[in-house]
Amino acid sequence: MSVQATDADEGVNGKVIIYVEDVNDEKPVFTQQQYNRLGLRETAGIGTSVIVVRATDRDTGDGGIVTYMILSGSERKFAIDESTGLITTVNYLDYETKTSYFMNISATDQAPPYNRGYCTVYITLLNELDEPVQFTNVSYEATIMENIPTGTEVVQIQAQSADNMNLITYRFDPDTSAHTLSLFQINRVTGVITVRGQIDREKGDYYLITVIADDGGPNKDSTVVIITIEDENDNSPVFDATSDSSVEIPEDAAVGKRVAVVFAHDLDAGKNGMVNFTILSGNINKTFRISTANSSRGEIYLARRLDREQIDRYVLTIQALDNGSRPRRINHVLTITAIDVNDNAPVIANAGSYNISIYENVGGGTSVTRVRATDADTGLNAVLYYYITHGNEDLTFRIDRLSGEIVTRPSPPDRERQAFYKLTVTVEDDGTPSLSPRTDRLRGLYAHTAGTKQPKAHREKDLSDLASGDCRGLRRLKSGFRVEPGGNCPSLEAANSHEGTV
Repeated sequence: MSVQATDADEGVNGKVIIYVEDVNDEKPVFTQQQYNRLGLRETAGIGTSVIVVRATDRDTGDGGIVTYMILSGSERKFAIDESTGLITTVNYLDYETKTSYFMNISATDQAPPYNRGYCTVYITLLNELDEPVQFTNVSYEATIMENIPTGTEVVQIQAQSADNMNLITYRFDPDTSAHTLSLFQINRVTGVITVRGQIDREKGDYYLITVIADDGGPNKDSTVVIITIEDENDNSPVFDATSDSSVEIPEDAAVGKRVAVVFAHDLDAGKNGMVNFTILSGNINKTFRISTANSSRGEIYLARRLDREQIDRYVLTIQALDNGSRPRRINHVLTITAIDVNDNAPVIANAGSYNISIYENVGGGTSVTRVRATDADTGLNAVLYYYITHGNEDLTFRIDRLSGEIVTRPSPPDRERQAFYKLTVTVEDDGTPSLSPRTDRLRGLYAHTAGTKQPKAHREKDLSDLASGDCRGLRRLKSGFRVEPGGNCPSLEAANSHEGTV
């Protein structure tokens, strides 16, 4: 400003400078009424710069210096630099907890009356795949019957994620066995597990499958699906190769003795796999009985005494039957052979007596007669040996041990020395112990030397012995012997050529 002063004579010009002192009468003014930060990553770390707010104050000095402060809305997640207005994160963010923030910010000058200006800051978070996928159950269980049709639903599993951004997909764990993969499959979208192949409990009654849920983020989840297979009676019992199929037992085995064992197993479970045994056929006179042990073992016992001479072999049909509602069965043939024991003594044919007449002075080795015996046993027990055990003290005769044939020795019979011989023949078998007939001998074998007639009384006795054997007559042989073959007691009697009849 210029000032001029004048008097009468002259005037003077001068400048006047006026200084105006500032009064803090202005408020800070933000460059924007609202600041926006859209799409702040929820995974932004602590100290991340978010946005800068700016305010100016036209006052000078302290009245023009501005400091910033968050009044509300930060929820302890954000802080502002009071000098620069830079807002940064001071805590971890979580889109799933809070998706946006609306803060009130103030700018205050530094001189009385400390004028303030205000603005707002709006921050939105960007959802990221930072939340784990979680199954609704820790594990899933299902029970199905074997042999169910393919395509049958087994179980549905479900997972969820707090991010809820992408579609969750399901898959079996890469380490799942090829066998399991051939039986089951999973829908990648719905999580439904269905039957893919033929379910056979006997090949596997329990499956444990790991399923993975993935939403494309880094945090996947897994769960366990337990599938139990229930049994169906679709298997018949099978006899083991270790089962007896042919056994031999002595015929004198004690009643109650176990004579054979059969084994059968059934791949089914529970009652379907429990096996009972029965004798279906061949058990003549109910000689045997069978009992079941441990649902897999059939024990055959002797129920009645054996007699090999009556029945020497039994062919039993053993049936194994499971306990299913519709039982399945299988048969097994067991042959039981009775082994002979020496329980039968030899039986001498015509054991009453043999009456023979021979000429004296016949040559050595001349056949006199043959004693015949049989034995119902077999083998060595039926091998018979013949002995002259009495009446042959002068060794006029000998007997073939095996055939029972009696012949003269080289020293011929001499009627004048001895006209009548009564020989006792014993027959024994080769069993252990050896057995002989109950009488242990023939009642008598009479040998009369020819050349003189027997006393009438003696002859009548001989004839009465023949009659008691139901003998039917005599006929002449070229050898000079007469054979009287009657009924059960054929007798031999040597004819006397001098006398013609005996």
